[in-house]
Amino acid sequence: MKQANQLVINYHITEKCNYDCHYCYAKWAKPNELHRNLDDMKAVLRKLAQYFFSPNPIWQELRYDSVRLNFAGGEPLLLKQRFIDALDYAVELGFKTSIITNGHLIDDQFIAEHSQKLQLLGISYDSSHFETQQQIGRVTPKSKNLTSERLQSIFQKVRHYSPNTELKINTVVNQFNHQENFTSLIGDLHPNKWKVLRVLPVFDSIQTISNQDFDAFVTRHQLVGDVMSVENNDSMTNSYLMLSPDGAFFQNGNNEQGYFKSRLLLSSDVEVALTETGFNATKFAQRYELVTV
Repeated sequence: MKQANQLVINYHITEKCNYDCHYCYAKWAKPNELHRNLDDMKAVLRKLAQYFFSPNPIWQELRYDSVRLNFAGGEPLLLKQRFIDALDYAVELGFKTSIITNGHLIDDQFIAEHSQKLQLLGISYDSSHFETQQQIGRVTPKSKNLTSERLQSIFQKVRHYSPNTELKINTVVNQFNHQENFTSLIGDLHPNKWKVLRVLPVFDSIQTISNQDFDAFVTRHQLVGDVMSVENNDSMTNSYLMLSPDGAFFQNGNNEQGYFKSRLLLSSDVEVALTETGFNATKFAQRYELVTV
């Protein structure tokens, strides 16, 4: 098995979001989010560092040489200073850091002051067309959206202020955008990685797409295949190490809640919580075999 040189922990720091994407699985019924108590959040991050920076069963299988804490949501930038506090503490502990954001709240000041702290900046972007963004839910309650022009400006400014920060686009292929062509946009952006994910029907309300539609989307974009990393539903299941806003490990599932959760890390050991959610280190490594970003 190919060894993964970096372990990635996806910390969904908040459920709150300024968008309302129809396929979003990041819903935990308004939990007690760790960031509301800085000491609690720091305690959980310390537990993660102590466990994953030391020899452990996952390290024995993957032999990773660094650990990246990837902040996700919801929308992490809605937390403003509380997100910055979490980011700074993660860096202090020795984590590599990254963020997946919808990009709407990234301003030039954030890029100038904080992009250098990030190994990777990822922006979720599902369409260049406003009408499609509306259908998906990628607009604010006041119908404000992230234009492709602003997206390109963000990339340009990050490259100026932090040339070592890698840039990524995440696109969820779903019922509204599967016929769209992103070749020109990806060619203009020149991301280090374009992750193409098939919509994951973890709730009954989330409509899937056919194998044919997803395969056609992938085939349509072979001109930018050098940066494209494709994730079908099976490769997405049990292959992510994910932490919920209240500090529990979770995996996507097809039960009523849409996921399986462990006990809270504030009151339990990391190794005990890990065993309750079925993280598969082999599948994690397979996701990184082609593009190690």
